[in-house]
Formats: sequence, C-alpha cells, structure tokens
Amino acid sequence: MKITTLIDKHEMLRLWAIGEIYVDLLNPENRETALKHLSLLNAKDLISERKGIEQILKKHHWSLIDFIPEDTIWYKAILELNKPEFYKLNNLPVDDLGKITNNTFRVAYAANIIRIKPDLNRRISGIIDAMKKGEVQFSGITLLASEVNGPYTILEGNGRLISLYNLEFIEKLKVCAERQIEVVLGLSDAEIA
Repeated sequence: MKITTLIDKHEMLRLWAIGEIYVDLLNPENRETALKHLSLLNAKDLISERKGIEQILKKHHWSLIDFIPEDTIWYKAILELNKPEFYKLNNLPVDDLGKITNNTFRVAYAANIIRIKPDLNRRISGIIDAMKKGEVQFSGITLLASEVNGPYTILEGNGRLISLYNLEFIEKLKVCAERQIEVVLGLSDAEIA
C-alpha cells in the first residue's frame, strides 16, 4: 500500500457516496436519480456535496461510519493488485460475508467459494459479471488499518474486492491494466476488530 494524498473525513464520505452511486448506475431504472446525486457529489461546493452524501449513504452505512475510531486519519492510497496485498484484506465480520468465507472473512476464501457456488451470493456474482464487461469502477473502496502495511479491514467495497480477486487471480483476467487501484485508507491507533 502506498499513501498518495492526505484527505479529510468529508472527502472520505464523498468518495464512499460516489462508489454507491456507481452501483446505482448499473441499474437503468436508477440512472436519472443517480446522475443527479453524482452531480451534487462532484459540485466542488461543500453544501452540495454534503447534501449528496446525506442522500446517498443509507442507515447501515452511517451505523458503520459511527464505529470508525475518532482518531482516524484518512488518505488516498494505491493498492497494488498482487496476492500478498490481497491476503492482508479482511472482510467485515457480518453474516452474509461469513457464509461465503466459512467465517474466515478473507477475500481470497470468498472468491474461491463464489467461483464454486455463484448462487451463494448473487450480489457478488452480479459484480463479477459487470466487472467482466468493464461496468464497475473502484471509487470509494474504503479500508481501515492501524498501520499503512496492514492488515486491512474493508469498510466499503467487499463485493468489488472479492470480485476483483476472483477475476485477477482465479480466472486470470486482467481487469486493471495498471495493476493497481486507488482506495481510501483510514489509519487509527485504536484497536480495530
């Protein structure tokens, strides 16, 4: 992981919301509303951006955000697409991710299970299909760690990172020619579960 830019919490939330918008854009029924929200998030005006964040992030997002340690410092960072980096990624310990990781909460484990049993998590199987078509972007993937070298807990982007591992390392498809993606990284001295 390589840190590139120091950002504030507002920018972390804005990028998280943009990531949610791109999920909405995959559904044609949501396209018009999603584009209006994206316009607010890209307004370069704090009031409009806050309005966009509040309209996009749902209750379950805010409940997760509320548990982020207060001392967290936010950065844009580069995640290299290689197995050692992906082995440092841990999913959130929630039921639906437990089912596809045999309660290991490891990205690689989930990718292998989804490959064998795609119906086990249709949302991630859908992301894999969309990623093969180039319809998925990586904005807003948000990680939390106590140090820059990890390990990392994925706050946002579990499905995209599992899908990316599946395509890059199991199916051997090159989804990202640059062999890296930009992520948001929060570093905190507080103990991270």
